[in-house]
Amino acid sequence: MSTTLANKQPEKISPTRFTEVKRINNNNEVTGFYSECIKRLRNVSQWNYMSLLNASYKITAHDSMGMPLNRDLEKGDYLKVVANADVDGKRFFWFLIDDVCHQKEKDSSEESVCITLREIENPGLITELSSINSLKSRCELHLRRLINTISMDVKIVHQNTIDQSKNFLNYFKWEMFAKQILLQL
Repeated sequence: MSTTLANKQPEKISPTRFTEVKRINNNNEVTGFYSECIKRLRNVSQWNYMSLLNASYKITAHDSMGMPLNRDLEKGDYLKVVANADVDGKRFFWFLIDDVCHQKEKDSSEESVCITLREIENPGLITELSSINSLKSRCELHLRRLINTISMDVKIVHQNTIDQSKNFLNYFKWEMFAKQILLQL
């Protein structure tokens, strides 16, 4: 008996995670190092040099009007990834920055920055309904400092489809990205 694709139910896909942790022994250096990590995370122009993408891609930040940005990422910004060759029939991909969240404990023992981005088809077609109910994949980039330990956690949540291999977020080198955010210079 053969099974057709139309009869199959979408598979439930669990999130993919990449985590890198660095412990700083000198308490005087922790805050400065964490600040440098935040700068690398929020500055998209540095992502092109951090092995997130190979030379076949270039990533840029844009505002809601499509103008290129030369500042840290903010909620509502867009990322445009341009490929040198077609990837699944497309040459560029868009991501919406759904959220940029900062948290800090009053005693300064813990702080974090989280950037949530979501793959979208076209920034010009974003509506309030589509931004809430999008079926595209999303990614959470979570940088956290707990006393003298700093961690970079990347969580990718795919839409519930049968074939995840064609999802563009799978082309990124997230494990290397997490390591390079925490790179000590």
